[in-house]
Amino acid sequence: VAGGLLVVIAAVFLLSGKPSSQTMDPAQIGKPLGDFSLTDIKGKTVSLSDYAGQVVLINAWATWCPPCKAEMPDLNAYYQAHQDEGFVILAVNAGDSASVAAAFANQKGLAFPVLLDPNTHLLTSLGVQSFPTSILVSADGVVKTIHVGMFTPEALEAEITPYLLK
Repeated sequence: VAGGLLVVIAAVFLLSGKPSSQTMDPAQIGKPLGDFSLTDIKGKTVSLSDYAGQVVLINAWATWCPPCKAEMPDLNAYYQAHQDEGFVILAVNAGDSASVAAAFANQKGLAFPVLLDPNTHLLTSLGVQSFPTSILVSADGVVKTIHVGMFTPEALEAEITPYLLK
């Protein structure tokens, strides 16, 4: 009886919580992006709402994606140069295991949070269809740009810097 009660309580808790990232609307320029939560490579739960009031670049990537891996040093350098201006990158890994994503992040010295989307449910619901894809969310929570393909340093400056908090 106690075990059954625990199952019912757990089900009610799960069903009454935030909507699943699987039911999230696709990212659209000019519209607010819904909140989501994922686990990072250290096992901590991270939510988009943790960064409310900041400019957030959600970068969809995977270790099997050559352009994703190639853009990481430029993303890291841009992040380190602008993190004091209310800017953060949430690198959402598409399907790699925690150990593979963590090994890559550690090898590259990534300073920004690396989140895990093991079944790509969040990325699929956001409308990500290819890698890398980056979604820029302004400090007020509105999607400003969706960049499909690899970021160059020049593109980072052109597409993100105008939205940073000076």
